[in-house]
Amino acid sequence: MGKTIKCDLSTKSIQNAINKLKVYQNELQRKNEIFVKRLAEIGLDVIQTTMESIPDEEKGSYYTEIINDQNGNIVGASVRLSGEKVLFIEFSAGITYGTNDYPLSSGNSYGMGTYPSQKEKSDWDNPNGWWYTDESGHPHHSYGNRAYMPMYHAEQAVIIAVRKIAKEVFSS
Repeated sequence: MGKTIKCDLSTKSIQNAINKLKVYQNELQRKNEIFVKRLAEIGLDVIQTTMESIPDEEKGSYYTEIINDQNGNIVGASVRLSGEKVLFIEFSAGITYGTNDYPLSSGNSYGMGTYPSQKEKSDWDNPNGWWYTDESGHPHHSYGNRAYMPMYHAEQAVIIAVRKIAKEVFSS
């Protein structure tokens, strides 16, 4: 990706080098925008694929938020997932049929029986499921839901793709 610009110590040569640097700067900004957009698309595609397997009543919305600098140049992107139940979709809730803990590199453990406001720690692992009351006061039986992990899987896909996409975009 490196670029060499040579110049002599003359006004014309220095101006020519400045012009080449401006072209290179614009080219680099354009390539950076392509790089960011492609990685965001990969993350969003993984989330979309994951969300297709989730029941409609549990789904949230997902979108890409583009991050611009003060000049309006794209400098980053954030793939977002929002909705009332997205934490349950990502980390699971009250699951009674076993799953591995949520795989966080920080060493924190999220998984079965770890929901902070859980009333009784023994409820989550009852093989007969458990009951909860919805906002309108109606009781519901549940065996919980598994962790679909759309954000985790999107992050992993982006991490895997970074070098490949960088080589494709910046080597041309």
